[in-house]
Amino acid sequence: MICKYSGIGTRHATCGGENEDAICTRENDRYTAISLADGISACRRARAGAEIASEAMSNLLAERGKYLLDFPRQGVVEVAISHILNKLQRQADQETGAVEDYSSTVTGVLFDRQERRLLCFNLGDGMILAQTGGQSQILSMPSDSFSGCCATTTRNAGRMAKVKVAETDRMGSVLLCSDGAWRQMFDRNRLKPAVSSLLVNHDWKGLETYLSRQQCPDDYSFAALDFN
Repeated sequence: MICKYSGIGTRHATCGGENEDAICTRENDRYTAISLADGISACRRARAGAEIASEAMSNLLAERGKYLLDFPRQGVVEVAISHILNKLQRQADQETGAVEDYSSTVTGVLFDRQERRLLCFNLGDGMILAQTGGQSQILSMPSDSFSGCCATTTRNAGRMAKVKVAETDRMGSVLLCSDGAWRQMFDRNRLKPAVSSLLVNHDWKGLETYLSRQQCPDDYSFAALDFN
């Protein structure tokens, strides 16, 4: 089962802006793919870029699942970024703009329901968490954004992207979060107790309610996949 939620941050809402996060899901007879992209606010076409990146990522994962799961990790990074950039460049050419106008982060997971394997991809400041044995664990940390957030159009972005394959036999669910969401879920480096309880109980409606009450300055989004 897939649950997803996205809310506009107060910073965008107060100035009449739009939610620049985008979530895309795809399923076929074997694979489930979910992606979450967060448009870079300083870019003119941030929302459009996030929509293109999330759709391109989910389509790639669902259509090339077996190939990507068995491919070297750096190869997955190169294929994914190249595929997304190609889609962004086409859109930029149609609108006679710059591809950098469509910059976003992008996080994605591919679940192979037959072999029970999970492929995780993370570029930028998103986070991927898993719920296992009554506890939450971070499968993919956000990249260091001290010198600026790495995005789909960043030069040599592949050096910052993370790819991981995990077995899901003991996992109950996996959760993708934009930075606007996970920053409200943690106190320093630890999950807040109230949030931890929601996650281990797969209470996604409760997580939605929790986030909507936080007055998040940034757009806040999550997408969850329950394996059972």
